[in-house]
Amino acid sequence: MIIWNIATLFAQPIFWIVIGIIWFQFRRMAKMKSKLFNVPEESVLKPTIIATLYGLVGGVIGSLILIVVGISVLEIGIQYLWLLAIAMMLINQRFMCFAYAGGIVSLLKYFFGVPAISIPQVMGLVAVLHLVEAILILFSGHLGAIPVYVKDRQGRLVGGFNLQKFWPLPIVAMVAMVIPQSTSVVDIMQMPEWWPLIKSELLVGEENIIYMMLPVIAGLGYGDIALTAKPKEKTSYSAFNLGIFSIILLGLAILAAYFPALSILAALFSPLGHELIIYLGRRAEFNGEPKFINPQQGIMILDLLPDSPLKRAGLDSGDIIISINGSLIDNSWDLRYILQFTGKFFEIEYLEDKRKVIKRKLVVKENIGEALGLILVPDGYVQSYLDFSQELGFTKKILNKLFRKRA
Repeated sequence: MIIWNIATLFAQPIFWIVIGIIWFQFRRMAKMKSKLFNVPEESVLKPTIIATLYGLVGGVIGSLILIVVGISVLEIGIQYLWLLAIAMMLINQRFMCFAYAGGIVSLLKYFFGVPAISIPQVMGLVAVLHLVEAILILFSGHLGAIPVYVKDRQGRLVGGFNLQKFWPLPIVAMVAMVIPQSTSVVDIMQMPEWWPLIKSELLVGEENIIYMMLPVIAGLGYGDIALTAKPKEKTSYSAFNLGIFSIILLGLAILAAYFPALSILAALFSPLGHELIIYLGRRAEFNGEPKFINPQQGIMILDLLPDSPLKRAGLDSGDIIISINGSLIDNSWDLRYILQFTGKFFEIEYLEDKRKVIKRKLVVKENIGEALGLILVPDGYVQSYLDFSQELGFTKKILNKLFRKRA
């Protein structure tokens, strides 16, 4: 039933609009990479298709969890969540998250009795969406990482990866409603007594409650930066922290369904717990030892273009090139000079990052003029870099521009 309902979304224009938005985001990142490193712009068709396939799998997983938990869209106040999330985005872009909006709406409900929502239902939804996001980050968050140059807290120019992923998430939500006893409804599936884990609050006391499936399309996004580890290692760490957050929040939501006085625990943990995992991730990246820095001997690879000569030879991010055809290399100028005297074939000696062993490989170019497709960690000759120190929302950007003009 879940798969059938998700399949019906393919005929909806909104599904393809979301796909188009995701394609546009990948296109924007491809242009940024091309501009930063003066490399050919990569096609975004493949990453869009891959993200869509992962999103479909995530949608099935998320739908199963939503149905088991018993989330009803009529009790989550989705309009309040969206309006608040958009308003908070104007303050800071990373606040456009249901973890913050859901927590604020739930606190309003707990202390003032408005709006008409169910705190366990809202917190359950937030937990399930973040759990699906953690799964998607674990298996595909590292794909398509964009190499960047940034400054660490010590002012050093270091290499890293900007991790940005977007997934369409077609999910099957449910709508709880009451039917008259005389009404004849066909195709009803009888569920076990324990179901749902979070029972309806707005329909409490009613006996003839049925749940109908409602296919909806959503979008998930992930943004992070990897400075102290490779993208795969970073996303595994992020996915673990986010998964722990989601499981704890889901447990608190279920607990709140049976003990309403404890709803405040879930309402507080949603924004504060989310802030904690962001804080831990950023502290690890900006206070830890950067991985992609210029070595004392040789030059380190930050990234390689797909199907480039070095990529075909088996080199990877983090490897340190020591020499080419026996000539030592200590900076990018040495590399450019030596490559002038190489043909279609040359031997490269490098320190493999994975096993920390020195290897030699024969590099083969398809033609003499083929570029190596090599992006190095920054050295003393690099001037441009990205600034991740500030994440201003739309409102702050406007205010900053106004104050600068007045000054």
